[in-house]
Parts: sequence; C-alpha cells; structure tokens
Amino acid sequence: MTVAVGVLVATTAVAAPGPSPAPPPPAPTPGPVVTGTLDGGTRARQDGIALRTREDATVRTFTLTYPALAESGWHQHPGVVLATVESGTVVQRVGCRSNTWRAGQSFTEVAPHLVVNPSATEPAVLRITQVVPVGAPLRENVDPPRCRRS
Repeated sequence: MTVAVGVLVATTAVAAPGPSPAPPPPAPTPGPVVTGTLDGGTRARQDGIALRTREDATVRTFTLTYPALAESGWHQHPGVVLATVESGTVVQRVGCRSNTWRAGQSFTEVAPHLVVNPSATEPAVLRITQVVPVGAPLRENVDPPRCRRS
C-alpha cells in the first residue's frame, strides 16, 4: 500500500429543484476519534503487505454508524481508507460495480464510491482507519458515475 500525497479541489454543484435531498452522510459515532501522525519516509513490508509514505500522514481511527437505509453520498478520500464491518451489512458501489460487505469483512475505499446500509431496520457499524496526507481534506463529494443499464 502506498500513500500518495496529492491536492484535492472540492467543488460545489448546484442542482435544479427536484426530489427531496438525501439525508446528510453518516458522521463518526460519538466516541473517540483517535488521531496520530505517521512520519514521512515510513516503509514497512512484511508477509506480503507493504506500506510506504513519502510525506507525513495523518492516521485517524473511529467508528461510523449508518442508520437504517442511510447512504454516504458519492465521495472519495485522499490516501487510503480501511473499513471493517462490525455489525450489519453495507453495499459499496465503486464506479458501476457493487460489493456487499457483512460483519467481519473488511474493504478499502481508494476510488470514488458510495456506501449504503440496505437494511430498513438495523444500523450498520463500521470501524474506519484513514491514512491521509497531513492537512488534506478527509472527504470530497463527487458526481455519481454514468452507468449503462443491462
């Protein structure tokens, strides 16, 4: 895994009046957000796993709860995000493909994506670890992809 340092430019889109807007994306569950700094030039490699940072990186770990039927909205993150489903189920769309993740499974967020809790009754709880360049925004909203229907 390589953490690249880049510059993200946030944009704001103006939409024509239409259906009610989606609720805001889930926020970190009240509780500790643990943050630290990983020194630039860090290189670690063991058992087929590699981590390398060129510049200092911020590491944040927290719990994120998606209420029933909640979704994140299309977005992307700088750096790398690791997510582990603690309870419930989420569907992650990356481009035009969907993956379903259940309790005990982990996934990455390294491209524009959308995360949805498909349950109408149960929350989905994720443990999140973000490794991002120091000072970078933690999230950037993006437009959904244009997918062909089969």
